Amino acid sequence: MKAAFSKLPLALLFVAACAASTGAMAQDSKKVLATKLAQMQAKSDGATMANQLTAEAVQLPLSTWSQRLDESVPPARQKDVRDKLDVELKKFADNTHKAIDAQVSKAAESALVPLFMDKLSEDEMKTIIAYMESPAAVKFQSLSADAGNAWAQKVIDATRPTVEANVKSFDATASKIVGVPAAAPGGAANSKSQGAPAAPASASKK
Repeated sequence: MKAAFSKLPLALLFVAACAASTGAMAQDSKKVLATKLAQMQAKSDGATMANQLTAEAVQLPLSTWSQRLDESVPPARQKDVRDKLDVELKKFADNTHKAIDAQVSKAAESALVPLFMDKLSEDEMKTIIAYMESPAAVKFQSLSADAGNAWAQKVIDATRPTVEANVKSFDATASKIVGVPAAAPGGAANSKSQGAPAAPASASKK
């Protein structure tokens, strides 16, 4: 009996060690899945995030200097100044996009892995990864741009009369406030673009 009891603590330690090892392996396995899911998320949505964050960053100097141009530059010089500002704004947008894009993938793992490990089970992550890797999901993702454009166009077509009526009403009210005649149809938009440096195409796409 003594011999049997003397071995009991060692047996318990062995069982505890095995349990700890199994738990660590399960945690490691879950982290591998969470890391893979984070990498897939970065690949799927990283470009969109970089473009959105760049556009938001560009908006601040764009709005600031649009206002200063209108307030400080004589109308005769505004086109020349605006063209120069556009060149510098494009440089700013390109440099900002490079900096943001370089951090998107790096930040994905550090931000998403702990979140996925906390909120998703191992089986749930396996299910999500299996779907994201499936041909159906790949095909669905490839349709996102066309689907978004088609959806947006339907909204634009359906709301065009309302928007145009609202523009006319705004122009009429604004002309009374400012004390100048309302612009011809389309004139308000044109005058706005001529009065401020427009965001370059690269800024809006990145």
